[in-house]
Parts: sequence; structure tokens; C-alpha cells
Amino acid sequence: MPKIAGFASIFVGVVTAAFSFISKSADAAIYLGAAGVFVCIISLIIARKSTDELQMAVAGLFLAIVATAIGFWQQYNL
Repeated sequence: MPKIAGFASIFVGVVTAAFSFISKSADAAIYLGAAGVFVCIISLIIARKSTDELQMAVAGLFLAIVATAIGFWQQYNL
């Protein structure tokens, strides 16, 4: 289960970051990024027993936070 949580977290993080770069809608990037952060935090809790899966969950969380930050940047600067 922790291995699946780590992979899910990195997948969600990559998808949200890619969407926020491609999207012209700041609101959609913010909401999707926030949902990604929520999913990654749950994955982080599940994957905390193994270092490798924990690293993947943290990487996914970082990407989801970046996606949310890009959405906020788009909203206030474009």
C-alpha cells in the first residue's frame, strides 16, 4: 500500500503541475493544485513507513504546491 501511495502522489503532483503550466485558467489551477496537495498529504501519511515511498510522496507534494503557487501567480499577475 505505501508503494502505491508514493506513486499516486508523484503522479498527482506531475499532472497538477503540468496542468497549471498549460492552463490559462488560474482558478482551475488553484483548485486542482489544492486537491493535489490534499491527496499528497494523505499519501504522505500512508507512505511514512518507508523512506523510498516517503521521498516520492514528498516530491508529489512539492509539485502540487508549485502548481497551486503558479495558479495564484496567474490570478494576481495576469
